Amino acid sequence: MVSNNPQEERLVFTAALKEELPIDFIKECGFPVISPRGLESGISSCLAKSYQRDSVVFVVTGVGREWSEKSARLILKYLNPLAVVNVGGCGINTEKDTSYFNHVLVASHTKTKGTLLRCLTEPPFPLSPEINLKKAAVESLEKPLLRHDPNILPLVDMEAGFQHRIFRKHTIPFSVIKIPADRCSASSRQQFKKALIHIRRSIKKLLSFLDPSSFPDDVSVVIPVHNRPGLIKRAVSSVINQSHRPREIIVVDDGSDQPVEEVLGRETDIKKRVNIIRFSKNRGVGAARNAGIRTASSTWIALLDSDDEWKRKKLENQFRFLKKRPFFEIEQCEEIWIRRGKRVNRCKHHEKEAGWIWQKSIEMCAISPSGVLLRKGLLERFGCFREEFPACEDFEMWLRISGRKPVGLNPEPDLIKYGGHPDQLSTRFEAMDRFRVAALLIALEAEEEPEKRDILRTAIIKRLSILYNGARKRKNLEGVKTFKELLENLQNGKEVSWKDHPLLLKKRL
Repeated sequence: MVSNNPQEERLVFTAALKEELPIDFIKECGFPVISPRGLESGISSCLAKSYQRDSVVFVVTGVGREWSEKSARLILKYLNPLAVVNVGGCGINTEKDTSYFNHVLVASHTKTKGTLLRCLTEPPFPLSPEINLKKAAVESLEKPLLRHDPNILPLVDMEAGFQHRIFRKHTIPFSVIKIPADRCSASSRQQFKKALIHIRRSIKKLLSFLDPSSFPDDVSVVIPVHNRPGLIKRAVSSVINQSHRPREIIVVDDGSDQPVEEVLGRETDIKKRVNIIRFSKNRGVGAARNAGIRTASSTWIALLDSDDEWKRKKLENQFRFLKKRPFFEIEQCEEIWIRRGKRVNRCKHHEKEAGWIWQKSIEMCAISPSGVLLRKGLLERFGCFREEFPACEDFEMWLRISGRKPVGLNPEPDLIKYGGHPDQLSTRFEAMDRFRVAALLIALEAEEEPEKRDILRTAIIKRLSILYNGARKRKNLEGVKTFKELLENLQNGKEVSWKDHPLLLKKRL
């Protein structure tokens, strides 16, 4: 069954012409293809009744500014878009560069009447490995360009930029993926018609993630552990007892005093199903998780901390969620908190959010490692945990990923998180915000969008002010010097690097 919640966000694809879309494939996958008139007639209110799956909707907008803008407004009104992806053919406004015809193109920017807007260059869905996107900028015109014009961008179409301006006002992320169809010339119409088969084939490859028959549900579970003999067996047992059987269970013994193999014992089921990697010395949770991830052979990675446990249907429920919403490459489940043996309620600030949670991730660690399920390919593209971080390594990685990909949230509370025990990382280090500042500085160095840079800079200054005042009270001279220098440089608009301030990742102040 699809969700009957009208507020649930959908991934929306737009195309100017129906002929550009592999309609039969889309409908076989169970997703709707509708027109602006269909939206106006109220079809959006009965999507869940009429279609097998409605988390992804295709809207055929029509060509030109009027229909593109009208469609964008109707999408906003009726479909509650998580993101919008414009797909289809485009013209090539260049005579010299022929390489464009050999690629699927992703727009870095759209331009319409002089307005340049930044696009998502990481599509909000998984890409087939055989698709290699090349970046370019696209200019949207009200009339076809019938000859080359050096004042116009290399790619031209008649819809993307008009839609983008409207979605931008409502902060809806927008992506443009184009298949070169013709050169700007008098024969463009004929070239475009000949290219339609190629356009449909390319878009079908792009949409391969929609096919329910090929959806992967193989998963490797990675459990790092250091000196928790009383807890690791509970964690491992909760994975072994899953109703959805993982392909492999990898326990990484991070230099424990008593080898984990001895702790787990010689029970046949554990011995058969658990692969143990042992470090000769303690290297930290980031290194332990990374070792497990590198060893993993599955499409999906699930993480579990050694002091937490899963309910029996955790993986089953997560895959059921993802099969209905196959565009998510990372998803987490809800959780139950146990502190010193008693269940506690979370405050509103700690409630989990779904979708584009980057801003939430700046404030706090918005993803629980023990509740997450993510594609291994996502880590291969964006990198794993930073091993130089003594703690908050997950804060840094979730910040890195959530800025580029939406995050799903399965409402089933299938993770039980235990707290209050003395060996938690959150209680082991002094002034933990140092590590978060380092993570935010890494994000600031990598960020190109001015608005996001301002948000990051403000967040860093706020955390540094607290650290500076704390160091002054404790009369920590090294801390006072470091935090003051960073504060002054950021407030004066200077570029700073976390690498120049080793105190930020020092284990002891």
